[in-house]
Amino acid sequence: MVNISTTGDCIRRFGYTLIELIIVLAIVGTVVSISIPFVSDFLFRTNLESSAEDIVSTLRWARRLAITKRKEYRVIFNPQRGKYWLEDKEGNIIGERRSLQENIVFANPELNKMQEEDGIVEFDNPDDSGFSFYPQGTAESGSIYLKEKEGERWHTITITASTGYARIYPGKH
Repeated sequence: MVNISTTGDCIRRFGYTLIELIIVLAIVGTVVSISIPFVSDFLFRTNLESSAEDIVSTLRWARRLAITKRKEYRVIFNPQRGKYWLEDKEGNIIGERRSLQENIVFANPELNKMQEEDGIVEFDNPDDSGFSFYPQGTAESGSIYLKEKEGERWHTITITASTGYARIYPGKH
């Protein structure tokens, strides 16, 4: 910064030169261009984790309802539309239908498990696209596979039959 003043023998000027402004803009532009891949990577990771946590929250809600209301509840999945919801044994939807976050899909993990093509692997009843939770706290066991549409990251959600507990694992599990 150059200071110029017209008082006395000393001349001072207040402000920045064009060169100084161009250098600062170049530095800011370089920092922004370097950070863009990291920010987009963070957003994809956040969407994947958020989708997995939302599904686990719904599964745990179904388990709690089954125990407290003493009747069966189910979490149903529609892999083609990326939606899931909670319903009672009669098929009445509890709450609202939920969707996966943007750029996240149910995906085939290609682990050679039966009926894994849609990303929902049910070990007890592979044809119904849902998991049941029972009044004694147990559940149908299985896995749910989530993947980024344009990426390599996976999350696996597993449901343990004996406890009805749902857990998230990073990657294919």
